[in-house]
Amino acid sequence: MARSKANLDWLEQARAALNADPEFRRLGTADFKLGLVVGDAARLISFDAFEISDVVEADPGDMRDADIVLRMSTRDWNAYLRRRGRGKGESLLTLDLESGVVAAKNPVKRLMFERYNRSLQALIDKGAALSA
Repeated sequence: MARSKANLDWLEQARAALNADPEFRRLGTADFKLGLVVGDAARLISFDAFEISDVVEADPGDMRDADIVLRMSTRDWNAYLRRRGRGKGESLLTLDLESGVVAAKNPVKRLMFERYNRSLQALIDKGAALSA
């Protein structure tokens, strides 16, 4: 059986769309680095002030530069994106409470997830719309 691949191709397109969207700016500033690890694919995403400044390919086993890390299996990730794209998926906050998908270097960094969750959710939701 062939393994499904992580769907991360939309990240650059979502970054550009959100950076041009005044509604995204209204969410406020976000200053953190997100490590997104899906199966054996990973990206390091930099949120700086009112924009997403960078998306770079990363080593899934080395997330030392990330403040917070969102880690899911490829199957769970693709299913989550499909649910969010249909407007039926839970928020990342709820998903983390249920499945523990977010990790951080320390408790203070972990609080960044709750502080910046709306900006992070906007990125995921834009990706879900683009992937649909």
